[in-house]
Order: sequence, then C-alpha cells, then structure tokens
Amino acid sequence: MTILRNATVFVDGQLRKTDIAFDEKIRAIGSNLSGDEKIDCSGKLILPGAIDIHVHARDLNQSHKEDWASLGRAAVSGGVTTVCAMPNTDPPLDTLEIVREYRKRALNSLTNAKVYGGITLKNIQKLDELSTEVDSFKLYLGETTGNLVITDKKLHRKIFKQIAQMEKLLAVHAQRGGPPKIVTQHEADDIRYVLDLAASHGTKLHIVHVTTRRGVEAIWEAKRSKIDVTLETCPHYLFFTERDRERRGAWLKMNPPLATEEDREFLWWALAEGLIDIVATDHAPHTREEKSVGYERAPAGVPGVEFMLVLLLNAVNDQKLSLERLIEVCCANPAKRFGLPTGELSIGWDADIAVVDMNIERTITREMVRSKCGWSPYEGLRVKGWPVMVFVRGKLVHIAES
Repeated sequence: MTILRNATVFVDGQLRKTDIAFDEKIRAIGSNLSGDEKIDCSGKLILPGAIDIHVHARDLNQSHKEDWASLGRAAVSGGVTTVCAMPNTDPPLDTLEIVREYRKRALNSLTNAKVYGGITLKNIQKLDELSTEVDSFKLYLGETTGNLVITDKKLHRKIFKQIAQMEKLLAVHAQRGGPPKIVTQHEADDIRYVLDLAASHGTKLHIVHVTTRRGVEAIWEAKRSKIDVTLETCPHYLFFTERDRERRGAWLKMNPPLATEEDREFLWWALAEGLIDIVATDHAPHTREEKSVGYERAPAGVPGVEFMLVLLLNAVNDQKLSLERLIEVCCANPAKRFGLPTGELSIGWDADIAVVDMNIERTITREMVRSKCGWSPYEGLRVKGWPVMVFVRGKLVHIAES
C-alpha cells in the first residue's frame, strides 16, 4: 500500500488537506493511514489522472509515427492515465482479428487503453460481432486519415439504429470536409444532421472535435430536447485560429480545421461555463518529415496528449478556468460517459493519480516531447502547473525530472 501524505487532494468536488492510500485501487482517504511506502507530497495537489478519449495511437503499419509504448510514455508524462484509441489505423480497426491484435499491442502502453471500433462499408453487417471486442464505435462522415468515410444516408440511418440496439456509444466525426472556411461555416449544419439521426433512433451520441460557437449551440439545443449527446473540443481549438494556420501552414493542418478568433474565444467561455462536456486532444502524430512537405501534401493532424493537462493547469493558474471545471472535462465527465472506473479520487476506484506542482513554470520545447513524432504545436508556450508524479492503477509510471 502506498500513502501520499501532506498534499491537497481533490476529493468530493473540493480541495482538502488529507492523505490517500492505494494499491491498484484507492483504499482510504484520511489521516494517520498506514502503508508500506509513504511519499511526502507537501505543497502539491493530488488530482485524478486525466482521461484522453480521442487519441490516434497509430502502431500497426504506422508505427513510425507512434506506437503504443511511445504513446504511453507521452501520455503519462502529461498526467494522462487513460486513453481511448481511434480506429482509423492502417489497417483500420474493423475486424475482430485486427482489434484483438491492437489490444495486444496496447499492453505495451503505460496507460489504461480503450479502443473504438471502426465502422466501414465492409463490416456494417458484422457490428454485433465486433461490439464484443470494442469499447465504443466511431463513424466518420468527413475527411480523415484512412478510408473510413461513409457518405450514404441510408447507411447512416442503419448504423445509428444498430448502435442504439447494441446500447453502445457512437462517436461521430460530423464535419463533412471541404476547404477550411467551408467546413467551419457548415459545422453546425453537419452536427444537426447527426443529432437528428440520434433523436430518431435513440442513439447514445458523442460528437468529437467541435470547433465553432454555432456547433456548440446546436448541441446544447439538442440537450434541451433530451437528446443523449455529449461534445468535446480540443486544446488546439482553444489555443490557435485560422490565422495561426495561415502563418504556420502544415504544422497546424488538421481535420476539422482551425476556426476563427471569435470561435476560439467562445470555446473558452463555453468551457468555463459548463457548455463543453469533455476536452480531448485528437492526438494525431505525424513525423516532422511528413509535415515538412507543404500544406497541400502534408497529412492532417497534430500531436497533443502530453500537454493537454499542463495547458489547462496553466489556464487555472491564469484564472481562466476553475480547477473544478478542469477535473470535470478531463476526468469525471469522460469517465462517466465512457463507463470507466476512474476519473475521481474515491474509495474503490482505480488508483489513477496525478501529483501536480502548480508552481513549476516551464517553456514547452521540442526536447520535452516523448511522442515518437518528435514535435509539438505548443513549442514555445510558457506554462505554469506540471505533473511531477503519476500512478496508473497504483503503479508509479512517471516522475518528472527536476
């Protein structure tokens, strides 16, 4: 049993001076706890480990970009203890054989690993079979890495009905592609289309990487109509805009594209006010060489898993976001939505824990990057608040360099 002592612990929705004892599970929270190892955490915060429900772990035929081992190192260095991996791999995660191989490779990760099943034209008749091996499903309506886009509206209706009958969660890439300005302008219409499908079939829906004010407002209108939907946005939409893309080119090329400064400001407001359910990174690593060939030829996507939490901790230090909201969008809400036994510090829950020093201030540099892709769009940003120690199911997996 490990005891973290003399820290300020986020427990029951508030910060409290107490100790916490755990093995694989959290066993006790209080004073005078006994255990085999006692670690003094004076001056630190103890938070639930963050959950990133939207990562591209690559591996398989794209292991030069990332593999499960490198993804795990990157994630835990940033306080992320659980990741949910998207299915647009090479080959895609659309058969039992490939999903089982992917899960086997995920054992190399330091994190907890969850896997989405891909819905493709060749497996629509076998989703029931695939559902036994995947945690959720993902449907692509717009441009993405890999050939997973389904455009047939009849098939959309069939898919939403099937997923509802299986009582699985369906994550949807709703933005249907095109030039960046067109994607941004049409995001809300694309989102309303999938909201109507979810309403018709009672599908449990999660809409990924929302970028605009109109997109958020469309989803909240649906929530008021009792549609079972959640939404996520990503750090890059909180920190960059279309103007940054114009300046930095392929390094900020992603799907969906960056939106306007007005949209970015609204996302921050919506995040602080509780209109955004989850922050996830859409960690989509490509190598520096792949990103250096010009905007049109370069693949879309940016890495992000190792800096999500520190960027938001910095926002807490800047009083732009409350710590309570950070815990909701990075821990509690994703755990609740995806049915995970983590996301809060409670007795009996998995001991996924991040020990944070809110006073450490560092500039993000390329040398810090642990992702195999070897770069970050956040290089040069000065941020305050860093994880110094991270546990996954009670195992110490990261200690920060002093």
